[in-house]
Amino acid sequence: LLIALGLVDGPVVGAEPMHSMPTRLLSLSRHSQGLYATRRGWFEPAVRVGDSVNAGQLAGWYHDLERLDLAEEALHFVENGIVLSRRLHTMCEAGDCLMQVAEPVEA
Repeated sequence: LLIALGLVDGPVVGAEPMHSMPTRLLSLSRHSQGLYATRRGWFEPAVRVGDSVNAGQLAGWYHDLERLDLAEEALHFVENGIVLSRRLHTMCEAGDCLMQVAEPVEA
């Protein structure tokens, strides 16, 4: 069911061990690393958690369901980094965090 709904790309549990990714240390220390809603609306993300992104890259679209005559607003990242969190397709209120981008910390 999860695959059919598009929530996962493949089986969650299987006979084969899962391939692990190397551990990375990330830093989330600035307000500018977050993307926040400025009004009530619907957020549609364009990237996934774990994606590497660049400043200016499309983060997603914001739909104002109270003003259907307006086109969706394209939202862009302010900083480079790795997507650490992403709000699901859902209604948002002003101040809700839509996405966070962390920067890798080199050891």
